[in-house]
Amino acid sequence: MRQEIISKIKSIAGRENCLHTRVARDIYGYDSSPFVHLPDLVVFAESTEQVAAILGLTHAEGIPLVPRGAGTCLSGGAVAFKGGISLVLTRMNKILDIDVLEQTALVETGVVNQDLQNTLAPLGFMFAPDPASQKVSTLGGNIGECAGGMRGVKHGVTKNHVLGLEVVLADGHIVQTGSLAPSQIFGPDMTGIFSGSEGTFGVITKAEVRLTPLPASKRTAMAAFSKLEQAGQAVSLIIAQGIVPTTLELMDQTMLKAVDDFLHLGFPQDAEALLLVEIDGEEVELDRQLEIISTQFKACSARSIQTAANAEEREKLWLARRSGNGALGRIKPAYMVQDVAVPRHRLPQLLQFVWETSCKYELIIAQMAHAGDGNLHPHLMYDPADADEYSRVLQAGEEIFRAALDMGGTVTGEHGIGLEKLEVMELQFTAQDLEFMQCIKSALDRDEMLNPGKVLPGSSE
Repeated sequence: MRQEIISKIKSIAGRENCLHTRVARDIYGYDSSPFVHLPDLVVFAESTEQVAAILGLTHAEGIPLVPRGAGTCLSGGAVAFKGGISLVLTRMNKILDIDVLEQTALVETGVVNQDLQNTLAPLGFMFAPDPASQKVSTLGGNIGECAGGMRGVKHGVTKNHVLGLEVVLADGHIVQTGSLAPSQIFGPDMTGIFSGSEGTFGVITKAEVRLTPLPASKRTAMAAFSKLEQAGQAVSLIIAQGIVPTTLELMDQTMLKAVDDFLHLGFPQDAEALLLVEIDGEEVELDRQLEIISTQFKACSARSIQTAANAEEREKLWLARRSGNGALGRIKPAYMVQDVAVPRHRLPQLLQFVWETSCKYELIIAQMAHAGDGNLHPHLMYDPADADEYSRVLQAGEEIFRAALDMGGTVTGEHGIGLEKLEVMELQFTAQDLEFMQCIKSALDRDEMLNPGKVLPGSSE
């Protein structure tokens, strides 16, 4: 990047907010995926006006730009595939307004998900989307990836809780959508277009989000199963009873053993699967719902059922679920995690297929699932120094993608396409589908300078 361009950007963002040493570029050259691509310049923005000025400059100069939050993306969406600028928004982290009467909050998109939750809780509210990375992931990233989380089975994914956006377009123009632009409420859902767009349509700088009242009461239970498919069957039976749990999570034997070795919680390590379920609502209805759930566990031959007696025991169970990704580091130095999703009744079949695939390719694959959504996260373990093992991981991953599609599912439930799933987009969508997506991209970013090389096949060439 030319020195004169760097000097202009420093004059916009401040010299202290622009980094171009090799160390800084290395730090911002990767996210939580296996992909590494270094930016030419790292810039920390502190206001919408700075973002707009930077985009105006990069648009005029033809410089690629990747908007970035905390870098928790699992599909390579936050890496600078074609160099250029990594625009970091974590310093735009103000909660601007909370309206408890209208049940909304206005936030800058560098706000960390957990920080918003902590601010809302004393007021009796929550922001329903709760990705596993919520302690560090930002709202902008959550919106860009349309993140889900454990509460997704009841409350849906991030886009269901976003009311309006402030967005800086590729040429530096600032626009507002949805509730932030009342004149646009009627017509196309412009807010929805940006949810899940992975930073390829514009840079989101503010969001108005919907708040959800905290439940009056909760019940949490765990069931262990001797067979993986029994746990999968229990998921379908519970939903069939008309009960919509807040969360319904699955961990297979590899995952629960890694977690228990790490946290020493006393889980049955010889069980093939654990199901964690939480229901919430009015106190009067929960005991009966829990009784029905326990009946379905027993109908699927659960070997043990444990109910959390208090908040401390509840937190212990959910700590196990949230610690899964980190605990796997005790097995292998790296993993590639997928997020295929299938109709709930096909989940037992997909769980079995993944296990058979691990045997076929002689790999360790730990399975975790937002089971209530049919959203499975197979963690394909490998050593980056072992080229053959990594090759087998890629082959196994493609077979899992194809299997999910054959079962009427999708290649991503919440992690996004990024760089990782470019090739399999053509397996899920027709040429006409992809052409339509490209038309939208071209209308908003004609020169393809915003997060180039992501989402659409052919864009990485």
